[in-house]
Amino acid sequence: MDGKRASKGAIIALACTTLMLFVPNYSQYQLSPIAHLIMPAYDLDATQFSILFSSTMIAGILLSLVAGLLSDRFGVKRVVGIAAIISVTALVARIFAPNFATLFVCMALAGVVATFLNANLAKIMGSWFPPEKVGLAVGIGLAGATFSMAIGLGTSALFPSLKAIFTFTAVVAIIALAAWWLFFKDGPGGMQASPEPDSAGASLPKADGTPLAQPSLSECLKVVLKSRNVWLIGVALGMDMAATMCIVTFLPQVLQATRGFDPTAAGALSSVVTFGNLAGSILAPIILACVGRFKPVAIVLAIISAAGTAFAWQLPDGPFMLVCFFMTGFALSGLMTVLVSAVVLLPEIGPVYAGTAGGVGATLQLFGAVVIPSYILMPILGENWPVFYGIGGILCIVAAVCVFLLPEVLKREW
Repeated sequence: MDGKRASKGAIIALACTTLMLFVPNYSQYQLSPIAHLIMPAYDLDATQFSILFSSTMIAGILLSLVAGLLSDRFGVKRVVGIAAIISVTALVARIFAPNFATLFVCMALAGVVATFLNANLAKIMGSWFPPEKVGLAVGIGLAGATFSMAIGLGTSALFPSLKAIFTFTAVVAIIALAAWWLFFKDGPGGMQASPEPDSAGASLPKADGTPLAQPSLSECLKVVLKSRNVWLIGVALGMDMAATMCIVTFLPQVLQATRGFDPTAAGALSSVVTFGNLAGSILAPIILACVGRFKPVAIVLAIISAAGTAFAWQLPDGPFMLVCFFMTGFALSGLMTVLVSAVVLLPEIGPVYAGTAGGVGATLQLFGAVVIPSYILMPILGENWPVFYGIGGILCIVAAVCVFLLPEVLKREW
């Protein structure tokens, strides 16, 4: 493929991926501002609403590894496209959901495509973009997800009814699905592997340029599961995502209960973190490219995340609090972006095994997001917020330690 066609294909792949990532995240985060409509309509208590809100993440825990394996074996377009059909069908059915159980199933299935894309994001970008641009491409894709959160939080209350917003979301989902099947193509760098692995277990390309066979499922598992680096990145992602969910889920409540903010002000302050997330997704990879070293950038982001998670909510009201909330969101999202992009840059992984490796990382990431805050910290600590957020900061320090133990995947020549 010549350079011009490859460049065009890369842009189209990035656009389709970003649009498809927008859909499931938008369908999830639009629920929070319309809780006053959903809860009476479906007779939900606060616990049921919390379960409904997090239901889209269930698929990530159960299917991330499967998503990566299948994509490495059969190609991203086909596998993610089928997952998208499932999710879009669920979002259409959500319009007619008669009760909580049906709505829960629809929301859980809506998260299937997010699972398959998150597991394969590094693979997609690593297949189309050169190593120095993978981080930025991943960041733009993740920014699509973050932007959808901001749009969902900021505009959902403007819709006149549940049916109206559910219908609008279904239409956007159908458009994204059509764009995926019509325009997305598997990248030239991610579809090639040799049946004969090297000493590290990774398949090597043939020297004569002949077509190469797809790796088997067993080979994908063998290469990825024995990689210490993949597990370190997965643990770091899990810690980062757990700290992020501590803020996203509870910060408005904490600001109202302990700092005396009214609901509107607490929501506005919490949205500053989201805007920081959006900026971090895009700017952190640019910083990474300028510095030319992965580890120092990731460690600094993890330390900023730790300090912000632990202490930003306790600061006096004013501009400095706003700056710290923004930087906390920036660092948490930026760390996630550079960690996800690092998977495809590992020498033993590359684009060929990035789907399976991304699946392992996404499983640990979603496990951290769902299990640690809601099923470990809250039952033990309750509303002891200083300790709760202090432990959130410690989780980010654990992520920094994991990064320290990784090899340097970018080696810029000065």
